[in-house]
Formats: sequence, structure tokens, C-alpha cells
Amino acid sequence: MVSAISIEGNRVTKEYIIRREIQHPLEGQLDSTIVEEDRDRIDNLSIFSSVKWRVELLEDDTVELIYTVVEIWRIWPAVAPIYSEELGWSIIGAVRFMNFRGRNQSLFAARAVGEEEGYFIFFEDPWIAGDHISFSVGGASESSTHPFLPYNQVLDMIGIGIGMWFDYRWQIDAGFSLDNMRFTGEVDTLEYSYIQPTASIVYDTRDLYRDPSKGLKISQDLKAMFNFSSSDQNQLVWSQSIGTYWSPIKGDKKLTLGFGAGLITTFGSLDEVWLNYIGGSKTVRGWSPPSLLEYSNPQNTFRFGHQQLIMSVEARQTIIPSTSISVLSFSSEIGLTGVGFIDMGYSSKELSDLFHNDPLIGVGFGIR
Repeated sequence: MVSAISIEGNRVTKEYIIRREIQHPLEGQLDSTIVEEDRDRIDNLSIFSSVKWRVELLEDDTVELIYTVVEIWRIWPAVAPIYSEELGWSIIGAVRFMNFRGRNQSLFAARAVGEEEGYFIFFEDPWIAGDHISFSVGGASESSTHPFLPYNQVLDMIGIGIGMWFDYRWQIDAGFSLDNMRFTGEVDTLEYSYIQPTASIVYDTRDLYRDPSKGLKISQDLKAMFNFSSSDQNQLVWSQSIGTYWSPIKGDKKLTLGFGAGLITTFGSLDEVWLNYIGGSKTVRGWSPPSLLEYSNPQNTFRFGHQQLIMSVEARQTIIPSTSISVLSFSSEIGLTGVGFIDMGYSSKELSDLFHNDPLIGVGFGIR
């Protein structure tokens, strides 16, 4: 019989942030399945490097259920080089407050110079009110050279969003942003000012978000673009994705198999500047993002389009299980995982032509 539930290790985090993730009942029989689900929910807050549980026998022959957490670094001030596959090297000066005010909030502000230049500031609270009601707000002003078109691109935006979880499986989000996008070339400048409403619904049964061993995630996202100057420039992007995970070998050195697929379909304005591409770490790994030279080659048209289908199969083998460590009184974690993958992607300008083009395939391995 569980007569008490305690929390240890939260020096900064407010105790209610952790307790609202705990569903094991008091005055009930100890159920290790519920306790493990509680542990996973606390881990999914992404503010602890370690979450463990134990029970202690009390004098009245009941037990006390104890969750022990190790908090991660909360403040990350840094000036460091950053690398982007599409853009190259930049220098970023940033400060990030994780678990801001001990309430699992996140505050990020940065200034970047180099191949990518700009200012960024974002705030997010995944549970700001009520029952799992989330809130986010942010803005950015950034400029860079377009990876495969002869333009310098500048984006100024400000946005806001709200969301809600239902039964830890369903998540609904909605929001909008005000955007101004400019593409400046040697002979012309294209400018788009628009409001961009967004909506998404997610069904998620993964046990751990950062390293799932089981579960399914299905998402549906809609993003509209209503141009202030011309209705001919309006656009709707529908993104669908599915990912499923299974661990045939469990334990600290588990083997996890995963399959994922994503489909992007675009309706309305199909201007060249809104083209997607396949290749790179975000689509088909093993290929670099295309350059202006590759875009100009007619043989590479299969890599570009407004419609896109990506499929991936991955195997992850834990080599060194994640372990919490302390450096100069700050807590972090170390671990090592080997990854093998097969990616395949299709792209086309018209949805009816999606499978008429050759696929791009990437096969490889790496470590995390």
C-alpha cells in the first residue's frame, strides 16, 4: 500500500511541476506499470538528466514512493560557432533559460552573424494554465543566402500560439504569425507580406520523446499563407507524418527499430521561391542540400518540388547508456548510440507527378 509520494532532487523546479505528471494513486497498491509511466512523463519534461524511482518500507508496513530527479543546466550563455548544412558557418551569441523560474518554461534570445544573420527571441510554456494548456510567443529577423536560388533572403516575423494536451495522447495546437519575406537578386526583388495561420493535431503514444522504445506518433499540420497584396499568392501547405518504434532488445543497451514517413502537399501559389528540396539531414541523409549549380542542372529537377514524400527506416543501438554526470556543480548527461538508416525521398512540382520522378536514396550509419 502506497501511503506517501515524495520528490527528491528538485532544487529549482517547483514541486507542482513534477507532481502534476504523477498519476499513481495514494492509498492504493503499488503498481510498477503506473510508476514507470509516471517516470517517463517526468522525463519527457526535458528538464532533468535523470529520473528514477524507489520505494521505502514504513513502520506501518505501507511504503513511500519516491521519485528522484537530477536537474539539467538551466542557463546557457554562449558565444560559439554554429554550422548549418544549407548555409554554412555562423557565430551565435545566445542565452537560453531552460526551466525558467523553475516552471518548465523556456526563454531564448540570440544574435547571429556570418552566413546566417539575425535576432531571435522566443518564450514557451508547455503548461501555462488549466489542464495542459500551452502558450508560445516569439519573433525573429534573419537574413541569409538562399541555398539554391540566386537571392539573398530576409525574413521578419512575429508569432503566437496556444495548444492543449488530452489524455497525454492527443495534442491540438493553433496559432498565427505576421511575416514579411524578401528575396533580393541582382536584377529583381520579390517581397511577400502575409499572415500565416497554423493548426495541428498530434496522436502520440511514445514512451520517451528523446529516445522512444515503443509507441506511435501521427501528426497532421496545416499552414496557410494569406498575402496582403495579392490573393494569387495565397497558399496552403498540408503536412502529414507517421513514426512508429519497437525495441526487440530491451534494457539499458536496447536495440530500437523505427519507421517514419512524411508527406507534404502544397496548394495555391507554386512560385519558385517556395520550392522544397530533398537531400540533407532533414530529408534524405547522406546527401548535401542542393546548390545553385545543381538547381540549374536539368538532370536534378527530381530533387525539387512543392510536393514531397520522405520515408525512413532506422535502427538505434545503445552502446553507452545515458548517465547523469556533474561538472562544476552543474548536472548533465553522457551516452552513446549507434545509428543505421535507409532514407528515400520523392519530390515533384505537381502532386500527380510525384512518383514519375526518380527517388533519392541515402544509406548510412552514424553515432549520437
